[in-house]
Amino acid sequence: MKRIYFFMFLSVWMFAACSSTSDIVKTDASPAEMPQAVESAPLAPAIETATSDAGGEVFHHAGAGFSITKPMDWKYLSPEMAVAARQSVKLDDKELEKMIKANPNAPLVVLTRYQEPYPTLNPSVSVNITPMPVQGIPPKDFLSLMLTEGVQKMFPDMIYVDEVQDANIDGINGAYTKVKYTMAAGGKKFPTMTRMWLVPRGKVMFTVGMSGPQEGPDVSEESFQEILKSIKFDK
Repeated sequence: MKRIYFFMFLSVWMFAACSSTSDIVKTDASPAEMPQAVESAPLAPAIETATSDAGGEVFHHAGAGFSITKPMDWKYLSPEMAVAARQSVKLDDKELEKMIKANPNAPLVVLTRYQEPYPTLNPSVSVNITPMPVQGIPPKDFLSLMLTEGVQKMFPDMIYVDEVQDANIDGINGAYTKVKYTMAAGGKKFPTMTRMWLVPRGKVMFTVGMSGPQEGPDVSEESFQEILKSIKFDK
């Protein structure tokens, strides 16, 4: 039960973290329990970047076996996330689990459409990797549990835009949903829309959150789809 609770809490934090504003997101958790994304060091080692054929910048984490392409006009949340490769070495399962446990709240990478600080909701992409708390649960069921037991309790006004459903990400079976909810930061309220994918990979799982405003020019649906299609897992 402790491992399930930990992941539920991490899922709530990820929803808050990937919805980036220049202010601290208000929650019922204490500061020690709810670290800010900007304060979390990215997972290392084995980070490298390169320019893609399409003109974006490919972020590849060899240790996690994951890559994503950042559009050239998007930003990394912190400069450390764009650091050149320290050692491009694939980690085995035990080494990967050790890396994750050493940085339980650290995102693999966070991309933002605009440079922070930004005065309103900044369209953002957040990728996290965590140990799989329970083996054998279908991704769709696990994502549903994560939402009902974690996210919905933090954001009571959460509603589904797209119900939780099966999804395929780079040939791997996972789950997807899109939800709306309201975040509070700096005394203001931000109507937020988040798309989320859960991708199991052996003893770990990846969660990809893409968040932005519910309406207006920064909804960024086209950019999010472009970034989603760029995601690759080392086979």
